[in-house]
Amino acid sequence: MKYISLLAALFLFSCNDQKTTSSETPVKTAANKEKQIPKASQEEAFFSAIRPGERLNKEKEYSDEVEYVEYDDNGDYNLFTIKKGKETVALNTNFEGTAAFLRGDILEITWKIDTTYSAGDGEKLDFTPWLIKAKKVKDGSVSLFKRKYKKPIKYYSTGEEQYTKSFVEYLNVLVEYYLANSKRELVKANLQNPDTNLVYSIENGDKDGRSYVIVGISNEFENHTSIIQWLYLDNETRKLYEYDLANDTLIEFK
Repeated sequence: MKYISLLAALFLFSCNDQKTTSSETPVKTAANKEKQIPKASQEEAFFSAIRPGERLNKEKEYSDEVEYVEYDDNGDYNLFTIKKGKETVALNTNFEGTAAFLRGDILEITWKIDTTYSAGDGEKLDFTPWLIKAKKVKDGSVSLFKRKYKKPIKYYSTGEEQYTKSFVEYLNVLVEYYLANSKRELVKANLQNPDTNLVYSIENGDKDGRSYVIVGISNEFENHTSIIQWLYLDNETRKLYEYDLANDTLIEFK
């Protein structure tokens, strides 16, 4: 009888253990499946300052009319910067036709939301706007300026600093953009004078605790220069400022 009782107890314990295991297994499996749902399968919202407030679909291409700012191919991704309204946006791109554009030109661009990856390891980073193609639909202020003022704008350095060719080209674009859009009467008067020969100087300097590249735009006549306007380019933010001599202040030029 003792043996029978012992066998019966072992049988009941074994059944209870199997029931417990069987009831726990689906819970663990369900939890594991929940954790393994791919992030890409979940509904995601995509937005861009090009179309503020609009929910974007990463499977769709978009077309917009924008103002061209600049192209930068010095990073891991080539950046195509545009303005839409008051917003400035840098799009990643593989587009190779940027040489045809000048700052301020009005473009029609085709773009989409796509993925960016870190260099080398293919790790997914983010979804960002990508430029697919662009075409000019209207000349901007710099294009119109260069039609009227066809003389080369020379530059010279007043210090010992050595500036790269690409940086000088970058400064030249800024100077042209400033001249094309300046509201200063002295600047406009010189541009209307057919005898004006524009040059600009480059030097490094500080003001109010910040570091700048200081650009002095002048009218050159018989090896003498007469200053027209001082510009300050912030070395950190790359914002451009007009120097207000009367008030000794910098005014951001947009």
